Amino acid sequence: MSADIFLIGPMATGKSVVGRQLAARLGVGFIDTDAEVTSVHGSIADIFAAGGEPAFRALETAALRSAAERPEPAVIATGGGAVLSEENRGILGDGYTVYLETDLETVRTRIAGVPGRPLLEGNPLDRWVQIFAAREAHYRSCATVIVDARTGTVAELAENILGAYRRRASTTGGITT
Repeated sequence: MSADIFLIGPMATGKSVVGRQLAARLGVGFIDTDAEVTSVHGSIADIFAAGGEPAFRALETAALRSAAERPEPAVIATGGGAVLSEENRGILGDGYTVYLETDLETVRTRIAGVPGRPLLEGNPLDRWVQIFAAREAHYRSCATVIVDARTGTVAELAENILGAYRRRASTTGGITT
């Protein structure tokens, strides 16, 4: 098992904010694969406009691979669609993968009317439900542990993940604090 902790789940689940908190508590680096892609290639909307979803997914896989190959351990927040790629699911399987489980009611205010999410064009709430339904089985199959992200503060979620990780790491190895 790699020492990395991967956070997966649908868009607007809180992977980035929880990931930053978790990384700080562990004293390790934090990597957001969407931020890595956009820092080099421009906005997600622009990437979709230029090359469609396949172009974005290729960049997403490269960012995930690069993050996972770093020599030092990190908390890595993935994009919501990272689980669609078989290669990505293999990478996630090599780490400690946390599925932040949520539902539409929890993310409703985070996605309604927020620009820059090409997959939510049209009716964002209906699109989110469709996308989630298509990906949920992948989230579950990739998860080492499932954390209910529908309740609790960011700090509480980070602490829940940290506790589960420490219990697992004490028997399998991993980031030590």
